[in-house]
Amino acid sequence: MANEQKQGVGAQGQQGSGLQEGRSESSVVPDKDYNLVSVLYHALQGAETYSKYVQDAQKQGDQELASFFSEVRQEELRLAERAKHLLGQRLSGGRQQGGARGSA
Repeated sequence: MANEQKQGVGAQGQQGSGLQEGRSESSVVPDKDYNLVSVLYHALQGAETYSKYVQDAQKQGDQELASFFSEVRQEELRLAERAKHLLGQRLSGGRQQGGARGSA
């Protein structure tokens, strides 16, 4: 699998575009907003995964590990909320204030 990833990166790297896979230069969503959506998505995916880890640790009677996974899950949820807030500011502020950032 590592070779497949390296080959894919090499093929894209030769183009020199620096664009993310599946994105074009004429994309309607700016890279910074796309990246923020990606962070939000991955934080939520992580939180869901860590919930399963909490359950697994609890089933095996390891409360210390369950507590740790729960903390990690809460951190992911906190980051997801922050990403959602930042994205909302940029999307609404970009239309209403000509791209200026809103105050937090």
